[in-house]
Amino acid sequence: MGRWGALVLGVVLLTACGNDVEEAASDNDGDLDESTEPSVEQEANEEEENPNEENDEFEENGEDTDLAVKELVGEEYASATTKEEQYVQAGTFTGGEMTDGRVVGNIDYGIHDEYERLVFDIYEGVYDEIEDPVDIPNDFEVTKETYPSRLVYTLSGIRGQPADVPDLSNMNLFSQMETVPYFDDASIQYAVYVQEAIEFEIFEMHNPAKIVTDVRPMETEEEYATVFSLRTASIPEGETVEDIQRAETDFREMGGEQVRILHAEDSSVFVEEGYYVTFEEAEERKNELEDDGFDMGLHIEERGVYDMPEAIQ
Repeated sequence: MGRWGALVLGVVLLTACGNDVEEAASDNDGDLDESTEPSVEQEANEEEENPNEENDEFEENGEDTDLAVKELVGEEYASATTKEEQYVQAGTFTGGEMTDGRVVGNIDYGIHDEYERLVFDIYEGVYDEIEDPVDIPNDFEVTKETYPSRLVYTLSGIRGQPADVPDLSNMNLFSQMETVPYFDDASIQYAVYVQEAIEFEIFEMHNPAKIVTDVRPMETEEEYATVFSLRTASIPEGETVEDIQRAETDFREMGGEQVRILHAEDSSVFVEEGYYVTFEEAEERKNELEDDGFDMGLHIEERGVYDMPEAIQ
């Protein structure tokens, strides 16, 4: 073969080798594409494995518009022996000493620049006989409740009290004060109702003995849901308390965990078995009590945190 023939043969061979390399590279690229880019079927399978991914993200970012129910009571605090600006929004204050033969002499109240005040003066005595002021108050407990918002005073070792409670209708925060039927001959109970969001402080004074309550308005408070109270009809003030005691006892024996004696807006008294988040829950409990033999008329009342209960006849 001549020199030109060999040259032509070399060019042909190089061209053929070049085509083989390009085809091999093209084949390898195809293999890479198939291994890294998912097929339509693979994408569909992956979407089926995580069907709620977008919904989960929406739920996490979404807002819960349901209102909470305000708790009935809160923590327990020991009463101080001087004013300490220890205001709380909920809870129970305890103080005094275990004793007997005491009476509530005066119940004073007043409006100050930053708070309203209620004061119980404690004396020695029995029933209508008031003797000297004592040094230390009797054992007491003050609890703030909700639905309706009120302060409940349980005073132990008390054998007498004023004939009438103060009229608080001219106060800005307090609305009314009532004596609660309390079936213990050595204790009494008062309820002081409030008409808006408050913080309160309880402290005791010695020499002479006083139990002092200061309340002040809260600047802001979150909005709370209404509840459905399961209750008896109202019993006019001054009538027999036998029905009240029987209803309270029956409710407790039938499993009531939040049984209370409350006052309506006209000062009449009734017994509440408890309150529920929904009407359906209250109705279910009502049917259960009636099936178990509770024979007093039961009513369901919708009520807000600061609403005074209705007088239901």
